[in-house]
Amino acid sequence: MRYKMTSAILAGGRSSRMGKDKALLEINGKKLVQRVHDKVKNLFSETILIANKPDALTFLNVPIFPDIIANLGPLGGIYTALKNSSYPQCFVIACDLPFIPEELIHYLCKNAGGYDIFSIDFGRGVEPLCAVYHQDCIKMIENRIGLKRYKVSDFFDSVHVKIKQVPKGQFASSYDLFNINTPEDVEKAETIMKNMENGI
Repeated sequence: MRYKMTSAILAGGRSSRMGKDKALLEINGKKLVQRVHDKVKNLFSETILIANKPDALTFLNVPIFPDIIANLGPLGGIYTALKNSSYPQCFVIACDLPFIPEELIHYLCKNAGGYDIFSIDFGRGVEPLCAVYHQDCIKMIENRIGLKRYKVSDFFDSVHVKIKQVPKGQFASSYDLFNINTPEDVEKAETIMKNMENGI
């Protein structure tokens, strides 16, 4: 199934906790951003990349857009994705989620109709960087930018949001949304990947 929406991979740039660009980190020989791209490339009518160092990511052969407004963090990435999406709805995914299962992507996209934002909560809070956003959010994001309120969820109360509580185990594994933030996370991800490949 190919969804008539845009998938936008957020790969902003240097991570303060990692000390380098996470998108280009390799897990068992494949870059993080490549792993996420492989998951979404055949599921959407359009795939774009939001990145502030586009020259390093041209190997993906997708349109790359730097942040329209610099230094806003994830909110700036979501804003840039929505402004450059060719479709009203945009599936936003961070580049540091190498284990996101296709089943979860389908779940989000199939249930996003009628909402400005559709996301999930696995019991640790909303996942704003694994969600479907509608371009109707643009004005509210611009409002928050004007107020210098850059936390992503700060505009959620001004749009039509659905956060679905999802029990652990509904999808492929408990580390579906395990994200890479530190060198220790890289080591753990490599172990998880090897276990998955070995059927453990």
